[in-house]
This record gives sequence, C-alpha cells and structure tokens, in this order.
Amino acid sequence: MTAGASVSPDADPKAKPTPWRFLPWILFFLVIAILLGWWWFRLTQVSTENAYVVGNVTPISSEVSGPVVAMYVDDNMEVKPGDPLIQIDPIPFQLEVEQALSDFKQAKSEADAARLNIRLTREDRKALLDGAKARQKDQEQGVEAAEFEVKTREQIHQKEKETLAASKAQMPGLEALRTNAKDYLDRFTRLANSGDIPIQDKDNKEAIYREANAKVEALASQIAALEKQVLASGLLLQQSMVNATQSRRKFDDATAEVAKAMAAQIQPDIAIATSKSLDSKADQALAKLNLARLRLSNTLVRAPQAGIISKRTVQLGLTVNARQTFLSISPLDLGNVWVVANLREDQLAKTRVGQTVHLTIDAIPDRTFPCWVESISGGTGSAFSLFPPDNATGNFTRIVQRLPVRLRFLEKDNPEGRIRPGMSCKVHIDTKAAAAKLARDW
Repeated sequence: MTAGASVSPDADPKAKPTPWRFLPWILFFLVIAILLGWWWFRLTQVSTENAYVVGNVTPISSEVSGPVVAMYVDDNMEVKPGDPLIQIDPIPFQLEVEQALSDFKQAKSEADAARLNIRLTREDRKALLDGAKARQKDQEQGVEAAEFEVKTREQIHQKEKETLAASKAQMPGLEALRTNAKDYLDRFTRLANSGDIPIQDKDNKEAIYREANAKVEALASQIAALEKQVLASGLLLQQSMVNATQSRRKFDDATAEVAKAMAAQIQPDIAIATSKSLDSKADQALAKLNLARLRLSNTLVRAPQAGIISKRTVQLGLTVNARQTFLSISPLDLGNVWVVANLREDQLAKTRVGQTVHLTIDAIPDRTFPCWVESISGGTGSAFSLFPPDNATGNFTRIVQRLPVRLRFLEKDNPEGRIRPGMSCKVHIDTKAAAAKLARDW
C-alpha cells in the first residue's frame, strides 16, 4: 500500500469515528425540543398583538367665556397638576367681584342695622307697654278716688239737704210762736196803756216776743246758711261728678293706650322677620360674591393633572366659550394609563383576573413591562357597536369575536414618560400562573 492511498474506515475497525456523524441526530432532537418548547409556550401562554395603550385623556375647557390674553402652554408640552394653561381677560370678572362686594357690604350693613333695630324695638315697645300700664293704673286709682269723692259729696249734700229741710220744718212753729207772742205783746201793750195791767207784764210779753223773733231770725239765718251750704255742696257734687267723668275718660284713654301698646308688641316680631329677610339677602349677596370670585379665579385655567398637551385649538386673542374644549391633556402616570388587549374568544378559556402579563410596546422595544389582568369586558366589541350584528336574520356567518381585557402596569412610574395612549403592544399572559389578588389598589 502506497503512502498516498486512502484508507477506508470500514477497512480499519480500530480507526477513530468523526463527530459530524451525529450532527443529523443533534439537529433532529434540537428541532423536537424547539417544537416541544413552542407547544408548551402556546399551551401556557395567551398572546396577542391586538393591544393598545389607553389612558384617561382629559379634555380641558373653561368655566367662563372671554378673550385669551395669555398662553402658557403649547402642543406636546409636559405640564404638572396646577400649572397655568391660559389666562382669560380677568377685568370684567374683577368688576363683577367689586360690584358683588359692594352689594354684600350694603346687605350686611342693612342686616346689622336690622339686628340692632330688633333690640331697640323690643326695649321701646316694652317701655311703651309698661308706661301705658302704669298710666292705666294711675287713672284707675284716680277713677276710684273720684267715685269715692262723688259718693262722699252725695252723702254730704244729702245730709245738708236733710238739715235744711229740718230747719225749714222748724220755721212755721217758730213763726207761729212769734205771731202769738206779737199778739200777746199788742194786747198787753193796750192793757198796760189803759192801766188795766202792770207795765211789768207788758215788758214780759215784749221779752217773750223778742225771744221768739230772735229765734225766727236765727232760724232764718240758719236756713239761709244751710241753703248756701246745700248749694255749695251741690256745686261740689257736680264738680266731683265732672271730675269722675273726666277720670273715667282718662282711664278709658289709658286702657286704649295699653291695648295699643300691646298691639305694638308685635313690632319686635316684625323686626325679627325683617332681620331674617335681610340676613337672607346678605347670604345671597355673599353667595353672589363667592360666585363672582370663583368666576374670576376660573379666568386662569390650570392643569387638573399631569400629562402632555395635545390637540390645542386655542390662540392668543381668541374668545373661548364656556365648556368648549380647546385642548386635551394626555396622561403620563401609570395610574391613568392602562392597556386594552382584544383577545379572541378561544383565548379567554384560561384567562383570569389577576394573572401575570408581560407586554412589549412597539415604541419601546428594549423593555418588557410586567402587568396583571385587572378586568374583562362585559361584552365583545360588536355587542357595543352602533349596529350590533343580528345572527337571527338567516344569513349567518361564524366570525370569531374579540373581548377587551384591561391590563394594569405593575410599575409605579412611567419610564421617562415614554408610554403614551394609543401605542401598539404585544401581550403575553401566563395562564399557568395562579390568579393572585394583588395588594395594589387601583
């Protein structure tokens, strides 16, 4: 055998076997492993590319209308909660605040004066009633005194009339005695002059006549005096009756004043009602003032949440209308951003709330984000469409439906704010992992 001749392995059993002879078997088992791994992955994973980032996009509008005098943001600008967006001309609203403040001060002054008037009216009406009652009591005592005086005068007048009548009753007897004494005196005078009787007897009869005459004159004087007393007492009686009538009239007037004062006691209640009305008016003025201040504060529109300015239509100098959207804020925080994966019906058999999800975002291919299944929609997309399908019409074609599933990010912060609503995602749900009740409260 020459040196250049080839040696066949079959010819030499002791020759070393080459490793490339097992390469087909290695490739075969590798393909089998890949197929088994793919089968296991498809068995334990639910995947879809029909997934998109969704967020609470906040439309921004103004509560008041007016021209824009300042702008603080532009499209694609990032803002934080409370950042100013636009400024509407505040001058008309400031004038409304000043007018409302003036009305409130006036209403408050009127209400304060009304409350003071309540106390003054109550004290005045009470003093008026007390004074009227005091005057009524005085007049009542005056009436009693006048009536007592009338009764006394009546008794005195009656007694004097009785005395006068008694005196006048004595006059005829005394006059008779005087006449008799005069007759005796004349008879004894003639007898004395003729010398038939002594002069002493005539003098005795003359003395008797003078005594009778004196008694008559004394009684006449007494009667005259008694008549004057009766006349005077009658005048006093009439005067006391007049006084009693005047006292009764004054008492009636005092009683009427008491009734009037008692009727006036309702004036404090009227003052209280007026005060309450003015207090209500002051409250209304305060409410208008607060509303005017609120409208003034609403001229500066601020961002209610953090995000990115989008769809700005407002311009400097443009008049915006109240409650008309002029821009939107797309959220960046993961509390307002989630993913909606539209899974086929056959993918929902093993999908449960709380399962672990891994997703990638086309715009962020270098990262995989851990998520969890938060909820499953109550119906397919077609069930909530404007014209839902009616499969009972007869023209039935079976179409696999998709059901929206909401996925939440487990991360707290949006990495560099790169996750934006509307981005496309690829979702992988681990259906073999047990559905866990996560501690994070959404």
